[in-house]
Amino acid sequence: MTEKSAVEIAKTQRHLFLLQKVKENKTLSKVELDELSRYERKMTGKVILGNLRKRSTTPSTKPSTRRSTGRSTRRSTKPSKKQSKKSKKILVAKRVRLPVEEAEICRLGLECDNLTEADAAIKKRKSLKEIFKKHPLLRQAWDRGRFLRNLRSLARTGVSVSEAAKKLRLASGQVLRSMIDEDEEVGDLWNMTQLEVYIEIKSALVEAAKEGKADAVRAVESFLLDEKERPEFDPSHTTKLQLVEITGKTPQTINNWLNKFGLPRNVDKTFDMGMVWAWFEDFMLKKAAVGKESVTELDPLKAMKAEKLKVELASHRNELLDRNEVVIGQIAWVQNIVSFCERGVEELSRLCSSQPREKITEVARGFFRDLHTEAAKVPKELRLPAAKERELVEFLQRLKPHSEGRK
Repeated sequence: MTEKSAVEIAKTQRHLFLLQKVKENKTLSKVELDELSRYERKMTGKVILGNLRKRSTTPSTKPSTRRSTGRSTRRSTKPSKKQSKKSKKILVAKRVRLPVEEAEICRLGLECDNLTEADAAIKKRKSLKEIFKKHPLLRQAWDRGRFLRNLRSLARTGVSVSEAAKKLRLASGQVLRSMIDEDEEVGDLWNMTQLEVYIEIKSALVEAAKEGKADAVRAVESFLLDEKERPEFDPSHTTKLQLVEITGKTPQTINNWLNKFGLPRNVDKTFDMGMVWAWFEDFMLKKAAVGKESVTELDPLKAMKAEKLKVELASHRNELLDRNEVVIGQIAWVQNIVSFCERGVEELSRLCSSQPREKITEVARGFFRDLHTEAAKVPKELRLPAAKERELVEFLQRLKPHSEGRK
């Protein structure tokens, strides 16, 4: 055997290094994958060439098939079982071979804004549109990438699972919740994006608090106290015990809802409160509809007579309002607010001109206090006694924002 050159030795060592990375389940870059493919093709060619040389140099040990008559038997042209299996494998490999890897197409769907940008990034002679027509698997990979991109964008807005499912046109929030719990890629994308948004918001609040902004300081103090005093609570993964405390129902009632009425539950046997409330609203509406159907109806004439007596009694007690008077009063009330806002626009803009943020906040609060005072007036159409009217006015004036209530 001839000695190998230094270049051949280096190539062999490189080939062994790449094979060792594959054996250890390490990730290879695209350049390394191409390099490994070249080495494999070269090794395959050497093996085939060596086999051909052996066949040509090895003498045939089979006895002659020629008969005494000089005729020779025909050799069978039918391929052997090994050859047919090998050819089938080659055909399958040719069919499966794709112009682009599915993972690469999925990544382009996730990162690129549109097909044009993806075409420019992939740099193929054929456009992705033509490739998708020929290879449906790549089209599915692209659709998955777009789904992950849209899911990530929705997660950055802080929407609930139910709202995200509606925007993604899924059947229900439970479908998306199952995908998040069962599909590792979808779950990781959703959870990590929400965590990034949470960190960004908290970081922005802390930075604003460092600058001395009062609202930010109060917000930071609030969430620091919440973390100290309150146990951790995740609305999308509420335990059964927490659900019992929130709803005020017994564990038996929760089990009844689960077994008989289809209360939605996550794969890990926790509950998403958004889907629980949506289900509970639908459950109560169905329950009310069943109750109405079970009530026995009175004779139509008797029912009309009873309704007429109820209306007369309510009118006698001043419990009815004239529809026309209510409509006119509503129009007058809205017109009063519109007039007040029109009068205050010029004054408000003048007071806020070139003022710092704190001064503008103070001016805006004063404007809305005056608007609140104007709105907290009892319509005459209610015809309330003087004492009741004063009590209602006082109550309406106490309906102030939380920020003013703390001062």
